Amino acid sequence: MSEQTFKITFKGKTSRDVDPAQARSNFAKLFKLSAEKVAVMFDGKERTLKKSLTLDKANHLRAVLKKAGIRVSMIKNEVAAEPAAAEDWELNDPGTRILTPVKAPERHIETSHIKVDVDFDNLEDKPQEDPPEVDINHIEIDDSEEPIIVTKEVELPEFDFSKLKVEAAGSIIVKHKKVLTPDIPTDDLTLDEAGKQIVDKKQIEEPEIDISGISLNVE
Repeated sequence: MSEQTFKITFKGKTSRDVDPAQARSNFAKLFKLSAEKVAVMFDGKERTLKKSLTLDKANHLRAVLKKAGIRVSMIKNEVAAEPAAAEDWELNDPGTRILTPVKAPERHIETSHIKVDVDFDNLEDKPQEDPPEVDINHIEIDDSEEPIIVTKEVELPEFDFSKLKVEAAGSIIVKHKKVLTPDIPTDDLTLDEAGKQIVDKKQIEEPEIDISGISLNVE
């Protein structure tokens, strides 16, 4: 049986604790690629970096790339079953019975010692419990035609509308108070010339990560 192998795939993802630009720079140095080819490798599509590696070499490569800020996946390759050798085959003559059906043996269960003793004359019926008695002597049925619930008529309240006044259509009911615009002094304000840079940008040098101790010697 052939040895199990693994492949390393990459989808353009970098570690969260590593600057993406630095991770791309490390990727270019490890695989000796130009900036244009590195940009293509980080487009999000899945690509295979190594196709067939042993378990130890695959783990080593994944650890190296992880240290450089590159996120990869290690996938087990399917192992194809090896076909049987032709010299191990044996052909029987036409009509030869290859498999002989096996008939299960008949089993005899001895029941002569089993006896069912039921005396139907002495069978007793299970006594049934009488239902509980409920006292209903205090309950009376009213045969009269009078309604059980008497409805009470509620009088509608009277409202005095004599003091209400209706304004003409379009009248302003609530008068808004005009708020004066505050006087903000602008004598001390100055305007820079058009196109002048207001905030000076400070150029931060890209940190250098020493990857001289990282090796990709997995072949």
